[in-house]
Amino acid sequence: MSNRLLAVPLAAVLVVGCQKTPAAPPPVVEAHVPPPVVPAPAPAVVPKPTGAPVDTLALPRSGPPGVDHLARAEKLRDDGDTAGALTEARRALADDAEDLDALSLIARLGRASGQVTIAAEAYERLGRLDPEDAVPMVQAARMRLAAGSVGAAEALARSAVGRDEGNVEAWQALGRAQLGSGNLAGAIESLEQARTLEPSHGWVLNNLGFAYLRASRNPEALEVLERAAELLPEAAVVHNNLGVARERTGDLDGARASYARSALLAPKYVKARVNGERTAMVRGGTDGGVDAAHVPEEGDGEE
Repeated sequence: MSNRLLAVPLAAVLVVGCQKTPAAPPPVVEAHVPPPVVPAPAPAVVPKPTGAPVDTLALPRSGPPGVDHLARAEKLRDDGDTAGALTEARRALADDAEDLDALSLIARLGRASGQVTIAAEAYERLGRLDPEDAVPMVQAARMRLAAGSVGAAEALARSAVGRDEGNVEAWQALGRAQLGSGNLAGAIESLEQARTLEPSHGWVLNNLGFAYLRASRNPEALEVLERAAELLPEAAVVHNNLGVARERTGDLDGARASYARSALLAPKYVKARVNGERTAMVRGGTDGGVDAAHVPEEGDGEE
């Protein structure tokens, strides 16, 4: 009996001992999944402008529908409000970019207010609308020259000459543009042509004299500037240039008189005053440094 009792626990032990220890669960391995690739947004496509180019002269309309901006502009101009008149005249172009009355008013107001680029654009458009009229091209050339656009001024002046070879102002505008670009030979040729067309045009003679001075052709400069001073006795710049011509040709007394006359006509004209003060200290002979001491000026040709 004892043997049997002993067998049971042994069997139990054996059974227990024969059971396999359950395997540990495998480690969980987390796969590395790269984040999804988000495509970069495509660059925005800016549509190319279509239709007519932007009108740089026109301004958006203002006020109730049907307002007459040109009438407003004329009223403001008559009241002395040049800036307001120019704004209203430009608004008048919003409906009609080829409104001749509005363009003419813009050109005049732009010139009067010193907005020479706006004036030039208006004159150029007027010139395109009437391809046979040289006058708008002459005025546009003057405005471009005043703005410092010498190349554009010369091209416009050449266009004016091509439209009307008998227009003295077209030749003068061309000569002034050539002076601005340093083309002295071309300037003298153009201004001589202007003198041929109108021998008593004081500003043509002044500018021709200026060109001759620049080219050191002093006796020729003296001849035309003497005549220019007779025709334009109140123009300070002409008397200053005449003083330069007299000084360079050895007439110091005459030069002093011309500089004094120029300074009297325009007390704030610095060059005439400086020239007069310098020659007052010269007792005899010509001043070899005259070129470096001052620069003669051309007239604007507008008078």
